[in-house]
Amino acid sequence: MICGGSALNLSGLISRTTEDVDVLGLKSGALEIEPLPGWLLQCAAEVAHESGLEEEWFNDATSVLKSFGFPHGMLNRVILESFGECLEVAIVSRLDLVAMKCLAALDPKFGRRHLEDLVDLAPNAEELAFAREWMFARPTSPEFRDAFMRLCTVLGMPADALGSGAK
Repeated sequence: MICGGSALNLSGLISRTTEDVDVLGLKSGALEIEPLPGWLLQCAAEVAHESGLEEEWFNDATSVLKSFGFPHGMLNRVILESFGECLEVAIVSRLDLVAMKCLAALDPKFGRRHLEDLVDLAPNAEELAFAREWMFARPTSPEFRDAFMRLCTVLGMPADALGSGAK
């Protein structure tokens, strides 16, 4: 399942250069996340070597979200895209991309790129409310919640526009 900048590009949501493909292993025939198989990682390493790409051009770095928890229902919203007869990929939906980009935008070290994606996506109140509900469904600090509300304001959506649960 493709997520991140590559998913934004494949979905036609935004167009920007990305140097990698962030993926999550999606178990065939089931809506379950699993580690990427060794044979796939080996193929990606061979492509990197032959094409002069960075070794991590194809990565499952987003799998760290498994411990945080993915947005509820994400696997039911994936978009399947076929490329010829031999390749079908799942792409994370816009709703889930917005939620994951909101979380990533709060990262003090790498958040700027994700914030730029969010500005380009121009999420609406429902999408930001969904992101809020997902992120606030676990214990979070008041500082984290305040940072999210500031993010919404930067995106042109003040807290009162998100409906109940904004605090």
